[in-house]
Amino acid sequence: MKNLKQYIKEEIQRLSEKEYDAPSEILDILKNRLKLNPLIRYVDYFKAINSVPPSYRVFLHNEEFFDIIYEDFSLMAKIGSKEYYLNDIDETNYAVKHINRLLTGPKMKPKQADEDEEDIATPATPARKPTPSPPPPPRPPVTPEPEDEE
Repeated sequence: MKNLKQYIKEEIQRLSEKEYDAPSEILDILKNRLKLNPLIRYVDYFKAINSVPPSYRVFLHNEEFFDIIYEDFSLMAKIGSKEYYLNDIDETNYAVKHINRLLTGPKMKPKQADEDEEDIATPATPARKPTPSPPPPPRPPVTPEPEDEE
């Protein structure tokens, strides 16, 4: 009975991971080092990036992404502008924290101009028209000076 339960559990896990088209070392790094287990909960899909060195882009369910890059001696996670070598324990921990910020951080969505105008609350009191400035005082009429006749 235990063997059957274990077999079913492993088969479900194998089938759930089969949908991801990524190398096994990338899947292993994500699950074990970066603590994204189960992958279905966090990862939407992978995309192979046409770059040197070869790399994969990991798209999360909240439309954020990061890259896993093959290096000569290790795999590297590039999250935003930061790079973390995943063989180093300290950098792996920083990468986990950064991925957590990607997963939980607020997502800023740009609004269109029409929406911005509707979102502005109208004041409770009607807006007052600015009072016009008083007109300038009238100028005295200019009279020509009489010419002296001598």
